[in-house]
Amino acid sequence: MRGHSEQDEYLEQNEEERERASRRNALIALVVLAALVIAGLLLVDRLRDVSAVQDCLMTRATNCGEISPPPPVASGRPSGPSTTR
Repeated sequence: MRGHSEQDEYLEQNEEERERASRRNALIALVVLAALVIAGLLLVDRLRDVSAVQDCLMTRATNCGEISPPPPVASGRPSGPSTTR
């Protein structure tokens, strides 16, 4: 019987180790995913800036170094001046 209880204890330790390894792997995956999301957002922001400069240069403007983003346009509304009060 003594061998049986030692074996159970050994199996419980293995299960605990597997559970810890599983948590560690999940945490590593979460950190990698967060890093990829942040890198993607930075890339999109940089591409947006480059696109704005390219658009400016295509209009043959000479002051493309000081580009400010256009004002946001509300969807579904005409972009002209409002006639309602």
